[in-house]
Amino acid sequence: MSQMQTTLRDQRGFTLTELLVVAAVLGMILAAVVLVQQQGQQAYIFGSHRVEVQQNNRAALELMVRELRSAQSITAIPSTADLTFVTCKAPYPLSAPATPCLASDIVTVRYQLSGTTLNRTFDGTTTPLIGGVQALTLTYYKYDNLTNTTPITAVPAEVQLIRLQLVTGTEDQVGSGSPGNQSATMETLVRLRNIP
Repeated sequence: MSQMQTTLRDQRGFTLTELLVVAAVLGMILAAVVLVQQQGQQAYIFGSHRVEVQQNNRAALELMVRELRSAQSITAIPSTADLTFVTCKAPYPLSAPATPCLASDIVTVRYQLSGTTLNRTFDGTTTPLIGGVQALTLTYYKYDNLTNTTPITAVPAEVQLIRLQLVTGTEDQVGSGSPGNQSATMETLVRLRNIP
């Protein structure tokens, strides 16, 4: 019984100084955990938006290049962000690029930037291709066999090469300093195979 009385007398609480030290250490640990979590979240947002921007850009350029390579003729170039051409519904194999289309296979394709959306009109039906487009620049060239040069042209019938430059950003509304504010610029030169 005497040991129980001794134990009860020795039970002291924590001093205010000890509680403050423990609270300060726990506060610093929690602040470090929150900081690491925020940095991880920012890295995730940065990476996911970067991938989205690059995939959108690549997918749009690949489709445009594939269709332009099989174009039969350029019909209208009203601006550097608008192009209309005629192509086959089903592209012929690359081994026979000069094979003419049947009249029933010919369709009109148009790519046009409207605000931040790149629209594709195929045989009269317009669908948005990608959003978040910051700029689309199409430069039209003709090839001069005599001088081996490629001067810029504005005449649809003379176009033999097209330089496509596409700048895309995120489709979500993000602040200018946010890690989610990403953009990608891709450029390619397309030779129209079916146009002499």
